[in-house]
Amino acid sequence: MNLARLMLPIVLVAMLSGCATGFTLVTVGTVQVQDMSVRAGSGWNRAAATYTPYARSGTETWTKDGMLLDRLVISPAIPDGQAIIVSRNKSAALPLFRADMLPNELEELVESSIVKLYGEGSAVVNTMNLRPHRYGETVGIRFDIDVTVSDSPPYKGTAGAFIVAEKLYLMYFLGAVPHYYDKHLAEASAIIDSATSIGSRGQ
Repeated sequence: MNLARLMLPIVLVAMLSGCATGFTLVTVGTVQVQDMSVRAGSGWNRAAATYTPYARSGTETWTKDGMLLDRLVISPAIPDGQAIIVSRNKSAALPLFRADMLPNELEELVESSIVKLYGEGSAVVNTMNLRPHRYGETVGIRFDIDVTVSDSPPYKGTAGAFIVAEKLYLMYFLGAVPHYYDKHLAEASAIIDSATSIGSRGQ
């Protein structure tokens, strides 16, 4: 299974045709993604679901310079027992989120899911620098990501996650190295760090 390769022709057709209807400008300031709130800076574009066949319902994917170069994935309220990505292959063995996962297990969940996204045998994914991070009143995690993909530029990135009411709130950024990762890391990190669950406020 290689979900990223399935997406590639769709993205390339849109780019070559000059079609801009598949993207909408993200509002600067506080943005609500289901029951998650983040603070966005300028210049981010939200991809339509057509461009992200691997994404769960409710997930948003933002980009600055195009999804093959950089992407910020915001996936709120993933229920216990479900995967963080989807596949049209009903027999695909996707790693599942569990509400009792420890921080290192959440890190491994994201790592193994990105391997599935880019294709087993086609990608090497490493995560590192696991550390705690507070999202509003909730303590979650942050960690960094390295991705090497066959027939593609390497990517680096960063991720954040927390659990509220047995649901996972996940955000991760990937940028082609060195230019696009360096160019957008600070802004993407600020968005990830700003995330809160609206239902957890005041708890």
